[in-house]
Amino acid sequence: MVTPLARGLAVLATFGGPQPWLGRQQIAQETGLPVPTVSRLLRSLVALGYLCHDEARSMYRLRAAVLGLGYAAIVDGDIQRLARAEMRGFAESTDT
Repeated sequence: MVTPLARGLAVLATFGGPQPWLGRQQIAQETGLPVPTVSRLLRSLVALGYLCHDEARSMYRLRAAVLGLGYAAIVDGDIQRLARAEMRGFAESTDT
C-alpha cells in the first residue's frame, strides 16, 4: 500500500456530507490524521485542482476535478446497463 496516496484519498472521502466546506481540524478528526499531515495533503490536493481553498474562512471544498475520478469509475458499460435497468424500473413504478 502507498500510504500517502491512501491518506490523500481519505481526505477526499471526508467531503460529500451535508457541509460542502471543511476545515483542517474537521478533516483531521474525520481521518484520524495529524493536522500537519492534513495540511500538507490539502496543499497538494489544492495544487492538483481537486480542492478549492477559501483563505478568508480557512476552509476547503471539492472542485470539479474530482468528477473525473467518479466518471472514470462509472464509464464502464456494465455499470451503466445495470443503472439503466434500475432507473427504468423506478421511473415506471413511480410514473415519472
